Amino acid sequence: MTTVIILSSGKCSWGKCYACGWGRLEFPVDIDKMKKQVESLNLDSTVKVFSSGSFLDDKQFPLEFRDWFAKQLKSKGVKNLIIESIPQYITDENLSTFKGLNLTVAIGLEVADDEILEKYQKPFRIKHYLEAVETLHRNNCKVRTYLMVNMPFSKDIKKDLEKSVNFALKYSDSIVLINTFPHSKAPLFDDWVNGKWRPLSPEEFEEIVAPYKDNPKIETDAQNYAFRPKFPAEKQLLIEGASVENLKHPYFNVWQDYFQRFYKAPKGKDILLFLPCSFKKPYTSSSTHKAIYKTISKLKIFPRIHRVVVSTPGVVPIEFSDNHPFNAYDWPEWEETEELMKEYIAVTKDRVRKYLEAHRKHYKRVYAYMKYTESYEAVKQACDELGISCENLLDYDVWKRIKDEKNPIIKPLALSCLRKNLMKIK
Repeated sequence: MTTVIILSSGKCSWGKCYACGWGRLEFPVDIDKMKKQVESLNLDSTVKVFSSGSFLDDKQFPLEFRDWFAKQLKSKGVKNLIIESIPQYITDENLSTFKGLNLTVAIGLEVADDEILEKYQKPFRIKHYLEAVETLHRNNCKVRTYLMVNMPFSKDIKKDLEKSVNFALKYSDSIVLINTFPHSKAPLFDDWVNGKWRPLSPEEFEEIVAPYKDNPKIETDAQNYAFRPKFPAEKQLLIEGASVENLKHPYFNVWQDYFQRFYKAPKGKDILLFLPCSFKKPYTSSSTHKAIYKTISKLKIFPRIHRVVVSTPGVVPIEFSDNHPFNAYDWPEWEETEELMKEYIAVTKDRVRKYLEAHRKHYKRVYAYMKYTESYEAVKQACDELGISCENLLDYDVWKRIKDEKNPIIKPLALSCLRKNLMKIK
C-alpha cells in the first residue's frame, strides 16, 4: 500500500515549463501546517509526495521540515519514500537527510532531446539529468523518470518517445509515461485553443504506449488530473455577435474537441434529450430551461434523461452550462443572414454528428425538444447521416399552432406535448 501526500508549499523555483500550470502557483511556506497534515495521516510502508516543484528545494520545503519529515516517517515504520525534484537540488547533502529510508527521486526529464527541452523551457538539459542520476545512485537512491507523451515541438511523437524510453531505461529504476495535458495558465493551453497542438485522447495515448506496456520498469498515466478546458479569468471574454468567426470561435472549438474525445456522459443517463439554448445564461437560470425542468423532473424516466443543449457553441451537456464561454456569449437573431444560417446548420450538424459518434454506445435513445428551426435541422441531419432515430417531442402540428407566440417552446400546449411524449417512453 502507498500513502500519497500532496504538499502545497511555496512555489516551483523555475515555474516556466511550457505545459505546466502547477509550477506557476504559489502557496505560503507554513511548516506547522505541513506537520499537522502529515501527522493526521495513517502512513503505509511506502509514501509518495507530490509537491508541484522540488521537495529538495530549501525555499519551497525548508530543511527544518525535511529533517522532521524524514524522522517522522522512520518513526512510523515507513520503509520507502518517493519525492520529486529537478536536478539542481539533488546533492549529497540534501539526500543525506533521508538515510535509513529507501529513497526514490522522480525527475521530470519529459524527453531525451535537448532541442525540445529548450523550446519546452525546462530548467535543465540531459547532462544535468545524468549528473543527478549519478548522484542518486552514488547515495544508493533510486531514479524514477517522467517522460511526456505527445510533447509540443516534437516532429515525430512515436520516434521521440522511443528514443526517450531507450535512453531513460539505461539510467532509471522506474519510468512513467505521462499523457501531455495543457494546464490553463500555461502556453500549451493557448496552443490547443489556437489549433497549433492537440492533446491525445486516452485511447490515442494507449495505442502509442502499447509497445512499452510489458516492460516491468515502465508505468503509464493516461490522464493524470481532472482535465477539461478551463479558461482563467484573464482569458475570459464575451463572444458577442452573429458571425462565422464567432460560430467557429476557438473557445467553442476546443470545448467541442473535449466533448468528442475526453468527455464521459453521466452513468445511468441513457436517454439523450437535445434542448434549445436561451438568451439568459447560464441556460439553467433561464425561464425556458426552468419550465422544461419543472415539466420533466418529476417523471419516472427523468433520472435517465441527459439534457444537452444545441446552440452557437455546438453541443453543450447541461452540467457544463455555467462554464466559460457557455455562460458568456450572445448571438443576436436579427443579425442572421440566409448564408450565415446555412453555415450555422453545416457547422452545428458536424458538431452534433461527432458528439453522437463518440457517445452513441452510451445512449439507448435520442430525442429532441426544439423549435423546427436551424438547430433542430442540424440535429436531424446529423442523426439521419448516422442512421439514428431522433424524434422531436414537440409535435409538429402543435408547433405550427404556437410558433408565432413569444417563446413558444414553454407555452402550456408545448410543455404538455413534451410531458405526454416522454411518458410514452419505457
